[in-house]
Amino acid sequence: MNTLLKRFRQSIALHLLTTIFSVYFLVAVVVTVVQLYKEYEDTKAKFYSEIQTLPATFNRGIVDSVWTYNKELLHSILLGMHNLPIVVGIKVESIDHKMDLQIGAVLNEKNEITYYDSSGKVTQQKEFGFGTDTLFKHEFPIDYTGAAFDHKVPLGQVTLYSNNQLVFDRVKYGFILILINSIIKTIALWFIIYYFIKKYLGQPLKEFTTKIHKQDVQSPQAIDLNIYWTDTNELLILKDSYNQMIQRLNQHKILSITDKLTGLFNRLKLDETLNDEFNRSNRFKNSFGIIIIDIDYFKKVNDTDGHLVGDQVLIHFAKILKDNIRKVDVVGRWGGEEFMIISTETDFQGTVKIAESLREIISKYEFPTIGNISASFGVTIYDGDENIEKVIARADSALYQAKKNGRNRVESKC
Repeated sequence: MNTLLKRFRQSIALHLLTTIFSVYFLVAVVVTVVQLYKEYEDTKAKFYSEIQTLPATFNRGIVDSVWTYNKELLHSILLGMHNLPIVVGIKVESIDHKMDLQIGAVLNEKNEITYYDSSGKVTQQKEFGFGTDTLFKHEFPIDYTGAAFDHKVPLGQVTLYSNNQLVFDRVKYGFILILINSIIKTIALWFIIYYFIKKYLGQPLKEFTTKIHKQDVQSPQAIDLNIYWTDTNELLILKDSYNQMIQRLNQHKILSITDKLTGLFNRLKLDETLNDEFNRSNRFKNSFGIIIIDIDYFKKVNDTDGHLVGDQVLIHFAKILKDNIRKVDVVGRWGGEEFMIISTETDFQGTVKIAESLREIISKYEFPTIGNISASFGVTIYDGDENIEKVIARADSALYQAKKNGRNRVESKC
């Protein structure tokens, strides 16, 4: 400490720097006070523009959570938005009011400010000060679009709130930054440092942030940065660490919903899809088909030709199913030698037709080592008020009937 103080006292450059900084600071304060009003108006306009960009980042997640009635996901997204420095409150109003949720300071039906805690419960006002009682808002609709629809499906509306206190804070920080920037521009060395920091650190970080914001939250991908040097440095390490994290997350997600042997969806993903189709069917009063398939005499294949041959049969069988269903349908391994197909927005006859077509293709297919095999199909449909377990049990019963009646056939129950 004494050494630094001694160097400061012996340095004319440091003394001049201190003097210039002090004078410039006083001048900057006076000038900035005059500019505060215009700065406030410009900042408020920019503030509102920033709020209007938030739907591009968060709307997909909100739509998915409202569509699937996933209140935990919706709550998590809203907490993330509420933590942004430009948002003091957020309100989601769904058409059926089942996914309504508020966090922070929002306006009620009487246009009065009501405060909600992080769990969505009414609470007392926590923040006070100039501008906290003046809210301005931005509204955007929640519309679902999917392969099964040729039009947008309205789900509700999201309202984002901000207040003048945040604008005042932004102006205040802007005032401080103006002073700091003035000091940097006063001294050539500081200007050079600022230039190189901006070029070699600021721009890559900004690019990094922008690319992260543009990521698809459902399927994030690795990113690359335009960096002016190729040697290992902190930014490259940060980028590589981020990409490795994204790769692990994607691999984990794929592994968690994929059957390791066949590459089809596993039981977990099928259960999730069944639940989603069940909710969508109840909402839009349409039907969907369920087909459960069992390879005939598969145990005999394992016992006679071995489990390696049995595994190859499962792999080829899965490929036949995947290659011969519609893109909108979902196929997965239900367990053992059983498979399931969820046929979206399909009536009873259409589901039976799909099963018959697959049965015929399978019966003609030459499997390696064992030649021809057959499969039995149990078909049912969901089109009314009953729980999903009963629908699956009905498909299982139809499959049992197909086996009982000689196998290599399609049996259906509705």
